[in-house]
Amino acid sequence: MKSIVVVGAGGFGREVIEIFKDQNKLEKKWNILGFIDKNKKLYGKNINNFQVLGGLDWFIKNNDVGCVCAIGEPDAKRRTILKLKSMNVKFYNAIHPSVIMSEFVKLGEGIIICAGSILTVNIDIGNHVIININTTIGHDTIIGDYCSIMPTVKINGNNHLHEGTYIGTGATFIQQVSVGAGSTIGAGAVVVKDVPKNVVAVGIPAKVIKNKEI
Repeated sequence: MKSIVVVGAGGFGREVIEIFKDQNKLEKKWNILGFIDKNKKLYGKNINNFQVLGGLDWFIKNNDVGCVCAIGEPDAKRRTILKLKSMNVKFYNAIHPSVIMSEFVKLGEGIIICAGSILTVNIDIGNHVIININTTIGHDTIIGDYCSIMPTVKINGNNHLHEGTYIGTGATFIQQVSVGAGSTIGAGAVVVKDVPKNVVAVGIPAKVIKNKEI
């Protein structure tokens, strides 16, 4: 069995633990040790029967343990993962057994794909991507590193989400559109044309409402 911890003891981290538990129901392959979190007030606490083991420095004496990062905000996720990489921590994927995905999907490392999601064919998923529950992703789509896709998003064919994009709950995309690096798409938005990098776009159709500070 592979020993695993979940980085992030918040609500999404608890959901990710359930993915590993559900995988173990089919095949006992994960030794789930608990959570890692930056909040020192949580250290030693029991959350849903799993202990918060400590902060990132816990890996210094436990470098044989792998992890997945359950932090939704892309910039915070990137910073955390870069520190973990500097410590040579291993990353595993958390993919719920209910996910439907063809053999022609390319997966990076540290990916989380939650229950009920469907990925069709010839899709390229980068490293440390979150795909939340009941999301669909169409053919020939590219999703860059550190992207976070919230529940029930509908991504059509030939879409491109560049690195570090955040897609809000229930957003919908027509085919052949892209979202620039670091941009946020609001919940329920309908994306019908390309969105530039480092902006926030909301509404039906999605329109840019502000630029992000860089």
